[in-house]
Amino acid sequence: MAKKMTGIVAQFGTKGYGFITGDDGEKYFVHQKNVYNKARLSADTRVKYKVETSEKGLVAVDVKLEKLSEKTKPLTDKTIKGMFVILLLMQMITAYYIFFDK
Repeated sequence: MAKKMTGIVAQFGTKGYGFITGDDGEKYFVHQKNVYNKARLSADTRVKYKVETSEKGLVAVDVKLEKLSEKTKPLTDKTIKGMFVILLLMQMITAYYIFFDK
């Protein structure tokens, strides 16, 4: 039976695998195929996972991101689009004053 654990992603490479440092101090191997909902892991991310033992060592499976608090929630698509619109407007105003306001 798999043991439920929590920890922090120590490293996760572009090739789709890395290591999690558990709250118990152990290092667990993690592969992208074992990440729930195809979420992309990055270093210093808190995760929940189950531990299984393989012939090569401890492996984290069914890895899930821990629920984020309101303060640390990632930006939504709507927020990002709004920021780009504001940036575009600022650039248009700046370009107007540089090229047309003489």
